Amino acid sequence: MNRLLLASFLIAFSTPALAAGGPMRATYEVYFGGLHILSAESEFAPETRRYAVTAKAETRGILSVFFGWRGETRSAGRFDGRRAVPDRHTNFGWRGDEQRSVILTYGPDGEVTETRIDPAPDPEEVTALPEDAETGTIDPLTVIAQVSRTMNQTGTCDGEFAVFDGRRRYDLRVSDQGMETLPATSYSIFSGEARRCRVEYAMLGGERKDPSKYSKTARDRVVYVARPVKDAPAIPVALKIETDFGTLMAHLTGVETRKDLALSDETAARGSR
Repeated sequence: MNRLLLASFLIAFSTPALAAGGPMRATYEVYFGGLHILSAESEFAPETRRYAVTAKAETRGILSVFFGWRGETRSAGRFDGRRAVPDRHTNFGWRGDEQRSVILTYGPDGEVTETRIDPAPDPEEVTALPEDAETGTIDPLTVIAQVSRTMNQTGTCDGEFAVFDGRRRYDLRVSDQGMETLPATSYSIFSGEARRCRVEYAMLGGERKDPSKYSKTARDRVVYVARPVKDAPAIPVALKIETDFGTLMAHLTGVETRKDLALSDETAARGSR
């Protein structure tokens, strides 16, 4: 289940707007086998030459009783043509009194120059990383920024990426599978045509030696991308991951555009006077 949470958190909720349009915030609710398990929000502040992505998530429902967890991750960097080049990536997670953190710093060429991880990986629990794990890689949120750039320029979400998140090294492939109509549901604010983007990955190091039954049977990871409201950029509007024990579904529940965020800031400023 942990890896399903990680997949949904990183694939969907850390996804930036897939076109220019100023700051934007989106909220999501995640269900597994019909049970509410996670709430998440993401915020993206795109510029012509730079990007910043922030995402937060927290377990909900019965899962929070047995696995109380919350996390926050952020990436910032610049665009060099179609390529997204990271400056810094952070990932913090809290479970009870335990905190886990990853801080990655990059040089001007986009290569990792410093890695800070706390606590260090336990070699009894996870597989060893390749000696050159950081070389030629980008962080998970920068992958999304790069897919954003590609989709804005080509209209598709195809791409292959070497990814290092500080603890894991994996190759990620995103495949454009065309358009699909999502039906109206009380779980989501969106219905209609969305682009179907399939996500696959091959772990190369840092994975758990004894993965859960959910992780071992996870398949058909799909993110649906569309414009949820008029004049808004395209963002993930749904996520689906199939397992032998149920389907994980994420639904878009709210969107705030640059105009909405500006009004919220103005209202807050008035209230503080």
